[in-house]
Amino acid sequence: MRKIILILLAVFCFSLTALVIFDKNRDQNVELISPIPEKTDSPMLSEKEDYNNYRAQAIKDLLGEFRSPLENKSPTFVSCADEHNVNPYLLVGISKVESTFGKNACEGNPFGWSSCKTPFQTFDSSCQAVAKGIATLSYYEQYRSTKRIRDLGQTYCPASTGCNTDSWINTVSEVVTELEERELVLSLDELATLTPASKSIKELEINTQVLKSHSAKATGTTLEVIEILIRANERALYKTQHES
Repeated sequence: MRKIILILLAVFCFSLTALVIFDKNRDQNVELISPIPEKTDSPMLSEKEDYNNYRAQAIKDLLGEFRSPLENKSPTFVSCADEHNVNPYLLVGISKVESTFGKNACEGNPFGWSSCKTPFQTFDSSCQAVAKGIATLSYYEQYRSTKRIRDLGQTYCPASTGCNTDSWINTVSEVVTELEERELVLSLDELATLTPASKSIKELEINTQVLKSHSAKATGTTLEVIEILIRANERALYKTQHES
């Protein structure tokens, strides 16, 4: 998976470089071998992909590979996590280590919440309980401060109870990393359309608006790429505004 990510990033970076070189050549009136294609209007903000779809699809794809009974609950993972400002991939990782992605859930509790002492009637109610607990309970304050899965694991799965804390932390971390990588792959096609090359002021403004909206929900490497694109579009917008 990591090799695929690196290859895709290399292609993406090459495309960005090519676009920048093209812009420079055009500005210097360098004769081009082939004609410049007619510029098409960039999609409006309302036509851009809802970023939730990338995260939900990443979760759905992973759970589907494991034939998880939670496969169709991917939108719920995202919505309940967002409601409490928790990473949805964290919840997916917890469901793996606690119940093998819901296959061994205890009384509707795929997260092993409250040491499986609390039954839940619906997946949504269990997801809400875990996300809210991580977001508000005092003993998760250290995790909220650092965002380190190790800090979460030491409270969620303390060694003092006989829980294998290191295994818990490693499993959750692996799931979070894999889902972040899947998110990047799913979002690359759209991100490639949000580069600043050959864009009008209006298009650059739309690009920046869309990217900032996505940055509020993106994770991992995808967030880093989006932040780079935001800065690139803002620089191009500033330059274009002052040249016009």
